[in-house]
Amino acid sequence: MAMCRFHARGLCKNGNTCRFLHEKTLSQPDTTSALSASERLNINPTDGPEDDFTRELAGASVCFGEFGQVIKISLPTDFSLAYMTGFGPDITREEIVDILGGVGFKAESQSIRILPSAAALETKATVKVEDPSFAKKLSDKLKNHHSGITATPIPVSTKRADCKKVHLSWHKAIRIVWLNFGRVDIAKRVSEKFNQGRYICLGQDAIASAPKSNSGQGGQIIHAETNPAAWTVVLILSSDVARNATSKDVEKAITAQEDKPRHIELGKVSYIAKDHKVGMEVRRLLERHGPLESFYLSVTSKGKRVKATALFQDEADARSACSLNNRSLDILGGLKLNVAIVFSVKAKTPTAIFRVLRERLDEESRTWKDKHLAFHIYTDPSNPFTTLKVEGNDPKDVTEARKTLDKIFSGLVLKDGGDIIWNPTFSINGRAYKKLKEIEQNLHVAINRDKTKRTLKFFGPTDKYQQVVHQIGEMLKEQSCSSYEINLRPDQFAEVMHGGFKNIEHALGRDVAALDVIARKITIIGTEEQRATALEILSGKRAVQIHSPSRNIMGSPEPNSNPDCPICFCEVDCPIQASCGHTYCRECFEECCKAAASTSKSDFQVRCQGDEGTCRSIFTVRELKDHLSSSGFESLLESSFNEYTKRNPDAFRYCPTPDCGYIYRCAPAFTANVLDTRVTKFSVFTHTCPNCLESLCHSCHTHHGSYTCAEYKDIASGGYEALAKLKKALNIKDCPKCTTPMEKTEGCNHMTCAGCRAHICWVCMAVFESSGPCYEHMKREHGSIGLGLERFMVE
Repeated sequence: MAMCRFHARGLCKNGNTCRFLHEKTLSQPDTTSALSASERLNINPTDGPEDDFTRELAGASVCFGEFGQVIKISLPTDFSLAYMTGFGPDITREEIVDILGGVGFKAESQSIRILPSAAALETKATVKVEDPSFAKKLSDKLKNHHSGITATPIPVSTKRADCKKVHLSWHKAIRIVWLNFGRVDIAKRVSEKFNQGRYICLGQDAIASAPKSNSGQGGQIIHAETNPAAWTVVLILSSDVARNATSKDVEKAITAQEDKPRHIELGKVSYIAKDHKVGMEVRRLLERHGPLESFYLSVTSKGKRVKATALFQDEADARSACSLNNRSLDILGGLKLNVAIVFSVKAKTPTAIFRVLRERLDEESRTWKDKHLAFHIYTDPSNPFTTLKVEGNDPKDVTEARKTLDKIFSGLVLKDGGDIIWNPTFSINGRAYKKLKEIEQNLHVAINRDKTKRTLKFFGPTDKYQQVVHQIGEMLKEQSCSSYEINLRPDQFAEVMHGGFKNIEHALGRDVAALDVIARKITIIGTEEQRATALEILSGKRAVQIHSPSRNIMGSPEPNSNPDCPICFCEVDCPIQASCGHTYCRECFEECCKAAASTSKSDFQVRCQGDEGTCRSIFTVRELKDHLSSSGFESLLESSFNEYTKRNPDAFRYCPTPDCGYIYRCAPAFTANVLDTRVTKFSVFTHTCPNCLESLCHSCHTHHGSYTCAEYKDIASGGYEALAKLKKALNIKDCPKCTTPMEKTEGCNHMTCAGCRAHICWVCMAVFESSGPCYEHMKREHGSIGLGLERFMVE
């Protein structure tokens, strides 16, 4: 059957009714094809749980919303965990919820884990509730309840690992067959033919031992051409062949007449149950520990063991299931089940970069193989990214493998000596950029440009690094053009976005002017006269006539087969098509996403810049994940998180210990009277960071040991006074919301804090959520928005 060429590009509209073949796009072995429907258990081994967009950042569990905005931050200290004992053997989660409700506590069933117990008469469970005092209160309450049920507070883990998957294996069913021969040479020949695969039984290979004589002393072989006591070859059959084979089947496998044995004797099968039946029993045992996302049974004729993979919904359940390791199972005839937890990491990178680094990755994979790490590569013809996965049972080895991948895919910044190689001509998709592409193709490397940082990154064999540096250097020597940057005022930027740039481009040429929407500037690669022309067009002193697009027979404009990127206004390079229909350069799309966190006014959003900035479609977090590399996407979420914490300094702060990086929840603000009565109790305001283990006050956010906030402030006042004098001299004030220092050098009295993005009146330091109310306040309270600086110097 012919392949469907539309399916490979994701464009087939016929689905399952298509008369052409839809081949799987993932480059993974199709191990399910040899299994029956009952053996497959409807599972795909490479499919992990759906991303819930919850990440561990700065010691917190951060949940991101539909558009990548932070919707919830949970700290380990927000929860408490109780270990409960004294339940009956058949207790359910719902019954435990009712028991907790009966003593005045509310808990969700999904927060309860029933623990496997060897004791048949008692069941134990853990309950996790978002209330720091829950476990202690429950323990105290049950002590006086006289129900036999107890609760013990236990610490909540502050670290998490990606280990929801377990690998399982057990011995295949085997049957031992004794083949009796009168001559050692025949016995040896038959043994070799079985081990070489020239003799097979019922379509499956068998393992044969070396021939042994029955009359040898201590089991030793008597070396003679003939022996009336006979020579025996032990044959091992496995799986369904072991269960079904008869003496006639074994004899039929030995096809040469001169190799026929004198006698064949079959032993007993180690166990009767078929592999899929054992798989169902193993799955049942696993589900006692918690619900599964998937269960995949791999049955092949090779190897001595049956293997399976299970993916749990919860990591704690996966760890609990490891208690089944070395458990003897009746269905296996007393043989043992092996269970091992699997740690895995994934990385997604552009396929073009993966191809030039393939040789390096192959070298690393051989090292990983020696450490018993599995390395998987998944490619998709319809997707510009390649996904890599490393799995193993040792978390340290898996973590080291991830660090290696990160290092490989971080690339090398191109430098000539100690100087970074960059030229403004690289900012546009003109002649210089096309020359970079030629260098890529000729040397089989990848070169990525970062317009924001003004750097070029090299990916490929290290011995080609200097060749790339040399060729780019020669290219720049031949280049005679100068570059000029025009920073755009808000009114100019609006004009440029609504056709003004097209006017400049039409007057100067496509490869002369480049628009940077993020930095709001135009770069001119050319002469001083061309720069002057661009300025005249921006000021309206020069009109440019642009011919209207050609129209079809119906009078409609002809569609543009090569659309311009809405960020750089150049022909799209490495296209990414958004759900709204607009197409971006891959580099421009990543730059747009990087800028979103620092430019968004409130909740994090990445908006489409198509239709000259009028398309207001918001990219969902799932679409962003599809179009970004794994490192780019994770950086985006981290930027969203960082901006959220900056804008909410009254809720979260970073630990002040250098290089710690963990956050903590701030103590609620107290009035002076409340502070007078509570500040003497040191424990009320103390937080111990779980990362650096330093204690700090989460009310005034400093380390001050056993001193109260008031005592410490009094001791440190000398230093504060000196700092206050310096700030006064430099006209610096602290943000009243997050205390970030701000310096006013020009402009009106409306200030925007660089830390928390608060809008502030410089005169009275009033705080507002947006700029509009701030301007209204300044006019109403202070008479004007204040364009003079001297009147409002710090007094």
